Amino acid sequence: MNETAFATDPALWELIDRISTLLGLATSVVAIVVGSLAWVRRDRLRAWLRGNRFPKVGGLARDDAHWTALLFTVSRAEVPAWVMERARPTWVGFVGTAFSGDAVQGLVAKAQALGIRVVGSREVADADDPEAARTAVHALLAELKRNGVSNVAVDVTGGKVPMSLGAFMAAEEARVDSLYVTVGYDEQHQPKPETARVRCVSRPRPAGAVRAA
Repeated sequence: MNETAFATDPALWELIDRISTLLGLATSVVAIVVGSLAWVRRDRLRAWLRGNRFPKVGGLARDDAHWTALLFTVSRAEVPAWVMERARPTWVGFVGTAFSGDAVQGLVAKAQALGIRVVGSREVADADDPEAARTAVHALLAELKRNGVSNVAVDVTGGKVPMSLGAFMAAEEARVDSLYVTVGYDEQHQPKPETARVRCVSRPRPAGAVRAA
């Protein structure tokens, strides 16, 4: 085939046109799919682009601050019980250890007496492993999500430091608030409820009523 025949062959140009059309269609489909995924996963995409940034750190929770669900790391029962009475969430969940098992059972009973639904409790086998607490909190968050609950905070006050760190990481990954309760103790090492204050550790999304410390 000479150059003139190549340039004027209608079948060839029709083939090229079809290929161009298919490539254009494929590009459009890919752009739509990528755009849709970016929209659906926009919180995760935003978090990935920002890296480990904490836009809202600290501050005291106002008296009228409200979360639909609260998850607690548990060592003793007194502080979580005080928070439940103060915040009156609709749901609660607990992450404890074999050592704090009795405290968790008492908190479950306390929640039920207050008319608060218990999404579940998880026992961490190794309190020194942050991943264990992180996994446990993620499991409770997933259960809350299945029940349509999104306004959640994770109280990282109780448990050993690695537990609190794991719970905090789970809260940040799920983009929910994390809280810490400060409280004074008497000479018998018992917490004094009148000194308790709920502090917002991190608020990944604009949230509930909080004020600066």
